[in-house]
Amino acid sequence: MQSKSKRILSYAIFGFILGLFFPVVATIGEIIQFGVEFSWATIQGLHLGQPLMLIIDVAPIVFAASFALIGIQAARFHETSQLLDNQIQEQQKQAQNEQYFLEALMASTSFAIVRLDTRHHIINCNQAFEDLFGYSCEEIIGEHLDDMIAADELYSEASAISDSVSDGNLVRKISQRKRKDGSLVDVEIVGVPVTVGGEKIGIMGLYHDISQRVLAEKSLQESESRFRSLFDESPISLWEEDFSGAKKILEALGSKEEIITRLSQDYELVNQCLEAVKVLDINQATVELYNAKSKADLIQSLSQVLVIESLEEFRQELIALVNGATSYECEIYQKKLTGELIYGWLRLSVPAEYEDTWERVQISIVDITERKEAEEKLRFISFHDALTGLYNRAYFEEEVERLSGSRKYPISIITCDLDGLKQINDQQGHDAGDRAIQSAAKVLGYHTFRKEDMVARIGGDEFIIILPAVDLDQTPKIMKRIVGGVEQFNNSQIDDGMFRPISLSFGHAVVYENGSLEEGYKTADTAMYKNKTEKKQSRA
Repeated sequence: MQSKSKRILSYAIFGFILGLFFPVVATIGEIIQFGVEFSWATIQGLHLGQPLMLIIDVAPIVFAASFALIGIQAARFHETSQLLDNQIQEQQKQAQNEQYFLEALMASTSFAIVRLDTRHHIINCNQAFEDLFGYSCEEIIGEHLDDMIAADELYSEASAISDSVSDGNLVRKISQRKRKDGSLVDVEIVGVPVTVGGEKIGIMGLYHDISQRVLAEKSLQESESRFRSLFDESPISLWEEDFSGAKKILEALGSKEEIITRLSQDYELVNQCLEAVKVLDINQATVELYNAKSKADLIQSLSQVLVIESLEEFRQELIALVNGATSYECEIYQKKLTGELIYGWLRLSVPAEYEDTWERVQISIVDITERKEAEEKLRFISFHDALTGLYNRAYFEEEVERLSGSRKYPISIITCDLDGLKQINDQQGHDAGDRAIQSAAKVLGYHTFRKEDMVARIGGDEFIIILPAVDLDQTPKIMKRIVGGVEQFNNSQIDDGMFRPISLSFGHAVVYENGSLEEGYKTADTAMYKNKTEKKQSRA
């Protein structure tokens, strides 16, 4: 503030001195021209008696005011430049943190992972990728991924997957890819779009070798005589079940259309069908997957492995069978008998001889818990700020697009800015600045109570809150509660490592139906900067 005031004052003084030049020169010229004696009375006569001289006399004031305005603009430009420099530094630091997180994830997982740029050229890969495909990272960095591992007959499929992920989609595909020696390996492919610092930087490819699973499934189809040994010895969880009881319950409802309608609406019916299914056999891999003591122990405790999502998955299986499908695949979410949650990939098939009765249904379940956790970590860092754990700008932009077509209006938008971050960084160091940002995030995150509310860090010290179906103009207590949360945080005596005290400037806007969320954001942002300016003026 002092630097800004000095700059404005210096410009004003310079303008005033420059402005004096004109009345002084005009006075000397008048004295010389008329040959009058230089005195105070003479000066008064010259200046008060001539309108032109009165206009010239105003010049110092005019010049002083003009140069003061120039000083104000120069000071504002300097402050804006400093703010932009700070924001760029914060964004670079955030991007670096996210980059470190990605590298750590690649190094710690057992899945084969390759990272690509936006043109699908290889940036780096992990050891598991080298082991699976036979290439060292050094020899393939900079190469086009599909050129290296996609066989000619699968090149179009590989390119379509890469393009879809580049468009922001999460893609999962079971296929084959080529090793360095030319042999093909069966893999489950997961493509994940990756953003760092809110900027799309490329994609991540995860490859899981499913050769054993594919071989097991083919063997089951090739020979019934080999079924028992493969069933018992398979490393994959295998089930043999009787769905005929469920089929009888459904057939009693009428036509196929009536059955599907009832299944879609009546979860009690779905539960009755589930209870009518008989487990005929399971293999040892299933016993181990669910941490059961024995086959009998697991069969008697099946209700313990089900979670609420299991009923929805079973409903979809029944609808597929009613529609005539003889195979069906889906993800399942269940529990082990010891309580741990697991993700599985379920494949259901009905042998040809049992298509009319459903007396034999074969099910395989592959544990994909580790892969799902890796996916969730990648997705988390794509949409969350590394420093605060809040949502980032990329997620904020997606949420704005989603809410624009929703029925959640009115939608309230609150913009927040951490006051004095530059001073904290300059006086106490960037570690203190980071803790101040984390403190602001903690306060804001704590005071949004609903699942549908969103808090995001969209810049260095800038935050935004979106409250669907809320009119802040009608419920000002929400804003008071958030502001009061800052005061409560500052007054807390807890030694939690957070930075205190912090100060936040706020602005808000309410967007009604048919309104623009982008315009609402701009309105809230303007109100926030007004609040920040008023606070600065009150301290000046």
